[in-house]
Amino acid sequence: MPMKAICIRKTVLARELPEAWRKEGGFAPDQRVTIVIEPDDPELAAAASLEAIMDVISRRAQDRGLSEEKLAEILNEP
Repeated sequence: MPMKAICIRKTVLARELPEAWRKEGGFAPDQRVTIVIEPDDPELAAAASLEAIMDVISRRAQDRGLSEEKLAEILNEP
């Protein structure tokens, strides 16, 4: 089953980062930085075109129960 797409965004003081990250970024300890954490999606990353990405998204939606009828209903809502 594919991972749920969760993205966590948090602003912290650089001193709260792992030391290697702080050094790599050249951040001062009291500098505020924003960290974004999101799951890796190898299947989407390997998609070589927009069409391939849309195929992955379509297949996943169908696996979750989206039918052509349900999609038409959603798209035609006022």
